[in-house]
Amino acid sequence: MPVLPIQQFQITDEIAPRDAEALTSINDEIVGLSKRRRPTITVAGHLARSKIGWKIETFAEAVLYRVVALAEGTALSWNHAMPLPAFLCTRALVETVALLVDFEGRVSKLLDAEDLEGLDELAMNRIFSSRDEEWLKQSPAFKTVNALTHVEKLDKLLPGALSHYNRLSERCHPNSLGHHQMFTTTDYGNGTVTYDAVKAMRDVPAIIAGLTLLAVAEHSLRELSPLFERVSELHHRMNPSPRA
Repeated sequence: MPVLPIQQFQITDEIAPRDAEALTSINDEIVGLSKRRRPTITVAGHLARSKIGWKIETFAEAVLYRVVALAEGTALSWNHAMPLPAFLCTRALVETVALLVDFEGRVSKLLDAEDLEGLDELAMNRIFSSRDEEWLKQSPAFKTVNALTHVEKLDKLLPGALSHYNRLSERCHPNSLGHHQMFTTTDYGNGTVTYDAVKAMRDVPAIIAGLTLLAVAEHSLRELSPLFERVSELHHRMNPSPRA
């Protein structure tokens, strides 16, 4: 399969200098996170000593892939003047980064407490999380944490994250900001309604604000990296059986 080019924001002369500068930084984050991805994770080295470590590391990698996919999806949609899918991808990105930040914090705390069982439960819940009621009847421990809960926790670390998420939600839901005010301009003098599929392109600050969280994702992934081996070391010390 051919290697596809990394999708980045096209920065044109029509974009305000301040926004162009922000989008340039966002492009750098997209490229950096894209290059961070690994095509495979093998059961070798510290991962050969701990299945829990393997679970945590492979889950974090899957989240990285999701973050990159959403960032590229936003850029691709925006470059093709399709603001609605760009807003959808940006909102999902906020949710995903909030999940990642929470995961990193929980792994760190559980490690400090040497709570091996808690680490395994966390990894299993995040890997197999679901809202499917039939699935949860068989595996209630896999009930997912509501995305809003993660965003609310992120807001305590980054004030304003929740209000921005709510603004994006108004754009993404079939509410006024998601249909009437996204696509129409009304002349209240004569009742004429003019439709414009790209009207919402003027709301580039909403896209920029969401994608600044790429730097937060990169920070969380850097913080997680040394924890992977620590989890394996803890697991091996408490249960030396290979791949227990």
